[in-house]
Amino acid sequence: MAELRVVENHPQWDSFVSSQLYAPPFSCTDFLQLVTDTYGGSVTTVAVLKGERVLLGVALRTVGRQVRAAAPMTYMPIIYRDAHPKTLLEAQLTLASYLREKFSVIHYISATPFFQDIRGFQRAGFGAQVLYTALTHLPSFNVMTVEQKQRNIIYKGQKEGLALNETDRMEQLWPIYESTFRRKALETAYSKLFFTRLPELGPKVRTYVVERDGQVLSFATILIHNKVAYYYVSGNSVEALKSGASPFLMYSILNQLKEEGLEYFDWCGINLPSLANFKLSFGGRTAPYLAVYFEPKWLRMLKAR
Repeated sequence: MAELRVVENHPQWDSFVSSQLYAPPFSCTDFLQLVTDTYGGSVTTVAVLKGERVLLGVALRTVGRQVRAAAPMTYMPIIYRDAHPKTLLEAQLTLASYLREKFSVIHYISATPFFQDIRGFQRAGFGAQVLYTALTHLPSFNVMTVEQKQRNIIYKGQKEGLALNETDRMEQLWPIYESTFRRKALETAYSKLFFTRLPELGPKVRTYVVERDGQVLSFATILIHNKVAYYYVSGNSVEALKSGASPFLMYSILNQLKEEGLEYFDWCGINLPSLANFKLSFGGRTAPYLAVYFEPKWLRMLKAR
């Protein structure tokens, strides 16, 4: 029987990710390369193989001997192949032990909402944090699954002639994105360089805008991989807040994705109460996902002070 072995930067990593139905685009090397080109660091994939078959692995942003996310929504998910639970547990232990040996700090890698078994990481001394996202099941999505308050806004937008379009002109959308954060006295979640380079991801990324009389009111950029779409970045003008363009935008996007045959829309986090209610109002269900991390003892003691 073939033994488990660890391979860094396996040449077939992206093919493995693409073959897994619910693997997110954050695990693709082109996405992480865009992150590291903008924020620094290196792309490192670590896969556990049995024979020549990849069982599971993770794509990482590494900075020296540390694994660190860059912007708030640069997830580093653990990708699993369907296998016997005992085999997956052994593969998890192998991966977790390798990562502990190679890196001094690991912040954070995560199990996706579709596969939440992290027993191997816990046994290897990793900590875990429970976080939440919302998942909208697209085949069953329709206007009646949207909360009444949002439906009324959507109907109003339809009557007023709001229009949904696609664009790749991120430079033109930056002022809207920046002003969205400025109104809340916050720094933007992403740098302008990263924001404007998102179209480089090609078919994995789409940016939708809602316009009225040629003026962009709201936008949302989503990432798509296999049968799942991911809510990634958005912004609203002051006029959008008055017109209710944002609910119209998200309803229109979800409806189009449904028509294209996608299965789920992942809202990418409902951990902030101010955003959770909006995201859950489109017929989504709450879904936990688990972030795992490793810190040396001295760092844990320092944090405890």
